[in-house]
Amino acid sequence: MMNSKLRALESIPDVEIRRDEPLARHTTFRVGGPVGMLARPRSQGALFALLDSASHLGVPFAILGEGSNVLAPDEPLEMMVIELHLACGGLIPGSRTEHGKLLYAGAGARLRDLVGFCIKNGLQGLEALAGVPATVGGALFMNASTSWGAISDRLVQIDLLDSQGVKRSFRREQLSPGYRTMGLPEDCVILGGCFELDSCAAAVLEERVETILEKRRKTQPLRYPSAGSVFKNPPGLFAGALIEKAGLKGHRINDAQISEKHANWIVNRGTATAKDVLELMDRAENAVFGTFGVRLEREIRILTQICRNPAK
Repeated sequence: MMNSKLRALESIPDVEIRRDEPLARHTTFRVGGPVGMLARPRSQGALFALLDSASHLGVPFAILGEGSNVLAPDEPLEMMVIELHLACGGLIPGSRTEHGKLLYAGAGARLRDLVGFCIKNGLQGLEALAGVPATVGGALFMNASTSWGAISDRLVQIDLLDSQGVKRSFRREQLSPGYRTMGLPEDCVILGGCFELDSCAAAVLEERVETILEKRRKTQPLRYPSAGSVFKNPPGLFAGALIEKAGLKGHRINDAQISEKHANWIVNRGTATAKDVLELMDRAENAVFGTFGVRLEREIRILTQICRNPAK
């Protein structure tokens, strides 16, 4: 039944389709089994038609950005995964404002491209996101942040599709950004965001970004595939320090390992599976709760948990 529904979606014009695509190719963990359909609409019109048809047919789907902060299951998935970089990947300079200049970034644009564009054009305000492996849409949804700042700091407006397929815009003051959240509904589809940035010499920005990247290289295990931080930091505490003090730093299940460099990261040292990663996450949660009475909250999402199922 689901295969016939997926086949019906193949007739939508201007959509690149791949059937039974291994998700290990599309996640930063480099794990994950095949998905029934990977769809890349080439325009916003094609995206809207794809989402409308999926809704009418009852096809479950998930939006996948850079594939970070996501763990794809090992088993085949009867659903559709949508990538937005062809439909919503533009970086569009806007008009000057009293305080700087506007820049619109599509949800499918990669943060590294956004930061690079800002450096080239002498626009400061988003360099805190240097080195974060995400698309603009994913970063906006979770209010991506580092110790240097958050994406919401320079946000003016977000454009999205709501659960009814209606295009809506929200100004920064209408949102409730917080730690790892922008306060948006789980079932929305982000289309892009507008930022207000300041002018700055490109050389200054290059130096600032290189300083940020160098610190990331020193403190984060970037040698192996991973999904970034596994757990949110509990209020006033650091998840990595708790895991390390619970004795699990460097702990390994097959090729999945709690990093020896940063205990809040799990890395894939070669042929790790989603099952291995989930086992390590469970062990870390149980060890921290058993030792300190603190329940860790997962930052990494299982792909099936962010699936939108119109049939439900």
